[in-house]
Amino acid sequence: MSRKTNHISILQFDERVISRLRVRRSAKGIDIIGFDVERGAWPAHDGSLEAALREFSSKHRLAEDHVYTVLPRYDMTARILELPTQDINEIAGMVRLSAEEYVPFSAEELVTDQCILSKTPEGGAKVLAVFAHHDVVESHVKLLQAAKVEPEQIYLSTACLASAAIEARGASRKRYALVSLASGGLEVIVVREGQLEYGRAVASQHDWSLDAADAQEVLEELGVEVRASLSAYKREAEDGEDVEAVYLCSDATDVARHCESLEQDISSVVVIEECAPAMFARDLATQGADLLSALPMVSLGAALIAQERAPIQIKLLPRTLIRTREREDAKRLATKFGALAAAIALTLMGLYGVAVHQRNAYVRELERRIAEIEPRANGILAKQKQLGILQRQVERSGSVLELLASLIELFPDSEMNITRFQFVHNDKIEVTGRTKTLKAIETLAHTLTEVGKSSIPQFARAQRVYEQEVSEKGQQIWDYKLVLPFPESERPSEEESEESGLE
Repeated sequence: MSRKTNHISILQFDERVISRLRVRRSAKGIDIIGFDVERGAWPAHDGSLEAALREFSSKHRLAEDHVYTVLPRYDMTARILELPTQDINEIAGMVRLSAEEYVPFSAEELVTDQCILSKTPEGGAKVLAVFAHHDVVESHVKLLQAAKVEPEQIYLSTACLASAAIEARGASRKRYALVSLASGGLEVIVVREGQLEYGRAVASQHDWSLDAADAQEVLEELGVEVRASLSAYKREAEDGEDVEAVYLCSDATDVARHCESLEQDISSVVVIEECAPAMFARDLATQGADLLSALPMVSLGAALIAQERAPIQIKLLPRTLIRTREREDAKRLATKFGALAAAIALTLMGLYGVAVHQRNAYVRELERRIAEIEPRANGILAKQKQLGILQRQVERSGSVLELLASLIELFPDSEMNITRFQFVHNDKIEVTGRTKTLKAIETLAHTLTEVGKSSIPQFARAQRVYEQEVSEKGQQIWDYKLVLPFPESERPSEEESEESGLE
């Protein structure tokens, strides 16, 4: 598959006309780089239309662009509904459930889509809902695929027409009708204050060209259908008012003569300010307006939708094609990831090989150095061991004398004495003595425990073994005994353990 350009082609076709608007993606307006229209007689039943599409595609190199197509409103049913919600998911469910109210088909037979036109203060929304039979959409897709044209998306002519009008005229307060003359049908929409208010479409046997002998018949049919549309709008409008102007456009036909005839035809039914070609369509083009041989409002609106800059968007690509593309995209993504993974694996294998080689070389170098310094290292280790033994012999941190000194510092002044202090390595300290009050013993035991938690772990488990009241020189005093078991982590090493005592 050749690499696509960044250009967009809007393709419309039937058995008599094929048109293509080509634009360059732009952040503002529409940058037109080509507009092509071909007329002919290509019956679909004998493959002529497929052949004509294939030839048109090859001639104009459609495969290089992102192609979007438009289905005409007269091939399906569209309604403007007022629904009691503004949630797009709830709206989609309501539209799907109510499909059988508007078309004689089940929801499973339809391609449906919807777009919010406006929101009401009460929390509701005015919605454009579209119901297209699967056969209409599928036959459109199959014809394109047979002609080797792969559409990115399929749009509805009503959404394209309204989007172009709203974008070109903004929120104009004038209530106007826009009539689109498409080969095979006619469509009328009414726009007011930048909002789509009404739409109607009918199929026709004409391509609206006035060059043939049936020109008068064409103009008569145009007048009849436009009058019927304007009358229907007036009946449905909330205020019952007529439109103020009528504008005509077409992707394939010059509509100037149609306007002259239509103005005379509808003047007896409705009073309007003007009936004229929709020249404001050219205002949408930032470049290339001179390339337009007609006023292709539908194609211009589709170009806006394709660039995600349209206020109304209806998309009719069937789910079967969407799922097929998703599978193909997943396969392509998996292939890319597989190739990337393989490249990463090969790279890692190469890096691993280099790393192994470097590591082996480094190991050999280390082994050589070890062999050189091992005799000296062994001597150093022996000396370190001797120094360690000497250090443990002279180390005084946690020695019996230090513990005794710390214990004495914690004794209450002039209330207690020590008659016996016993230090047992790897095990405990036992302290016996006399005190004037039991409170002094309690205070000492609590103090030892708190100090043990913070700085001298040997005191952390201080226990009162006994207190016995005795008489000495006519005064009642207490004999006591405290035991301070050592925590396992603080006991001296086996090399230093031996029992000793001081009395």
